[in-house]
Amino acid sequence: MHGCDFRLGLQGILLYIRQGDGMVDIEVLNTSDSNVVRVRVPPLVPTMRPLLRTLLRRIRRALTHDKPLITVSISKENLLHNLRAYQEQYPAQKIAPVLKSNAYGHGLTVIASLLDTEDIAFFMVDSLYEARVLRRAGITSRIVVMGYVRPESIARSSLRDTDYAVTDIEQLRSLSETVHRPVRIHLKLDTSMHRQGILPGDLEEAIALIQMNSKLSVVGVATHLADADNADTSFTENQLSLWKESLVQLEVAFPSITYRHASATKGARFSASYPMNVLRIGVGLYGYDASFAANNLKPVLSMRSFITSLREIPRRDSVGYNASFTTQRPSRIATVPAGYYEGVDRALSNVGSLQVNGVPAPIAGRVSMNMVSLDVTDVEAARGDVVTLISRNPEDPNSVRSMARLADSTPYVLLAHIPAHLSRVVE
Repeated sequence: MHGCDFRLGLQGILLYIRQGDGMVDIEVLNTSDSNVVRVRVPPLVPTMRPLLRTLLRRIRRALTHDKPLITVSISKENLLHNLRAYQEQYPAQKIAPVLKSNAYGHGLTVIASLLDTEDIAFFMVDSLYEARVLRRAGITSRIVVMGYVRPESIARSSLRDTDYAVTDIEQLRSLSETVHRPVRIHLKLDTSMHRQGILPGDLEEAIALIQMNSKLSVVGVATHLADADNADTSFTENQLSLWKESLVQLEVAFPSITYRHASATKGARFSASYPMNVLRIGVGLYGYDASFAANNLKPVLSMRSFITSLREIPRRDSVGYNASFTTQRPSRIATVPAGYYEGVDRALSNVGSLQVNGVPAPIAGRVSMNMVSLDVTDVEAARGDVVTLISRNPEDPNSVRSMARLADSTPYVLLAHIPAHLSRVVE
């Protein structure tokens, strides 16, 4: 564009801007194929460089012709089914979907977008960064940041409809001194898990510190249960009794308390016996909760790739690092472009299976960082055939639950290790 006032480039896309006649002309050039897109917008846009960069990224994604090697598929139907299951099982409590750690690997903004108009208490995240990502993505539901945030960051933050957990007395002391604008907080109580929270002996000081600063408003009281899935409920009952005692004291001091939440997925069964009106549902929302009475949850995520290479291997040849797999017969070995960086746990080496066209094929040799080899000698397979890395069917050998069992791990770990850069597609 001749005489442009602004030029911006990003990974094969050039953006030219020229202002005149009361409007702004924007020209987008895809340098790889010379395709050009032209639009006219109001003159406010050129002053908003961050918005332009976001626009440019979206245009680049729209113009790119590259297909991802791995696709993470999210079932909207299963996600909403699981939410409804908890809402029906616990009608007296509001559900707070837990979106920390990239929504347990499912995609932070993807899951939030699917649930933003649902009847929920709030979204729960771990970090201020996650809260900012949600707001930049246009998510409107209330957010509660339950992880530690530096007091000065809370004091400076202007994120709308965002509450913050107070995770220990030292943080509260700093907040009481530094906050000069209204801040809504959830007091997290340490009831014997001993990771975070206000200890019982610090509760009187905590009340005094909050009352010293009128800008601090207590809207929630929380704790976290350490042993909620144990058949012996004595430890959990002791935690909840301590939490209940502290809650009574706090409600006298702060009538503003609206949210009372102590239980996550595994502790939801205790909600009827204690004064909770919110359940923080994380892994159960995504289809994994061995303690759920109805046991009718549906896994939300599946992951697919494809065969990029096939080779014939003679008997007694080895495959992969450290020669840990040796063929016992002439074999066909398929290579798939997904390794432990992409979420195929290394502990599945030589013991796990993936599915080729829906048929299980054993992992041959070590899982590499970005590749895995499959023995497809007994499977019909061709280059380009679909490989299911993670199946939604709990009975399949490559379901999250089956792989966690083989890897001596948990669904939490396997799901959280699925990297954020992989393409998420909603089905």
